[in-house]
Amino acid sequence: MNKREDMKQMIERLKQRGVTLTPQRMAVIEFLIKSSNHPCVDTIYQAIKKKYPSISPATVYSTLQLLKEMGEIQELHIRGDRACYDPITWRHHHLLCRSCGRILDVDIDGCPITNNKLIREHRVEEVQAYIYGVCSECLEKERDDKSKS
Repeated sequence: MNKREDMKQMIERLKQRGVTLTPQRMAVIEFLIKSSNHPCVDTIYQAIKKKYPSISPATVYSTLQLLKEMGEIQELHIRGDRACYDPITWRHHHLLCRSCGRILDVDIDGCPITNNKLIREHRVEEVQAYIYGVCSECLEKERDDKSKS
């Protein structure tokens, strides 16, 4: 599915639940769907205020909280206290590159955590595993730099 279709489906689900979709909320949704960087509140706010100068960080935050409560986005704490947001809600992990700072989605197949017998006896509502390392692009740059030396 493409990002335009993802956004249309999210908007339709929100409308069905009676959510008022103001232009500011639509801007937050559009930014999230189009972003592949797992942005934080301030990043979203700075981008949206260019088009909507009167928008406040509180509006961005409350929109993100609403989307999170409705299961439309995930809130990540991969960078410590600063929350980042991900519109991909299916089970996956995240890799934080310690070199460039990007957060990458990592597909999981048969997550060993949720396949654990003890865990299956309970209701698991969320699993978030964060992987810290160096992304393939930064590794390639490191190799190129070493070969030039």
